[in-house]
Amino acid sequence: MALFPRGVRWTPRTLPPQRATQRRRLLVVDDHLPSAEAISAALSIAGYNVQFIQGGHAVISVVRAWIPEIAVLDINMPEIDGFAVARELRKHEPTHAILIVAFTAQDESTIRADGIAAGFDAYCQKGCAPESLLHLLEEIALRPV
Repeated sequence: MALFPRGVRWTPRTLPPQRATQRRRLLVVDDHLPSAEAISAALSIAGYNVQFIQGGHAVISVVRAWIPEIAVLDINMPEIDGFAVARELRKHEPTHAILIVAFTAQDESTIRADGIAAGFDAYCQKGCAPESLLHLLEEIALRPV
């Protein structure tokens, strides 16, 4: 049995090397405030420079001022779902090459095709320990497939 079974990489996209003193910029987008706060806190403790947005409406205005290297997106959000947010990030020049992770309670098999089509690079199921997401982020940030 795998140590971190709920994170799946879908593309070979990776991040460029970083300086030792630099923290990776990571954006969390989730409509459920307690979830966004909890995962943001865990990622910040792990060494990421994290900002979160409650819902997808403000993403493009936020990335005009602060460009993340990684976006962790919930799928099920009212009005603008995670698929639409991912498509917008891929169209927006400063964020078209960032890593985008689907972070959702939905099973990977139900969103894989739509997720890849929308521009997601990976999937991690909500409800798992934060270590699952942290392990996946480390893997996709450091190593090509």
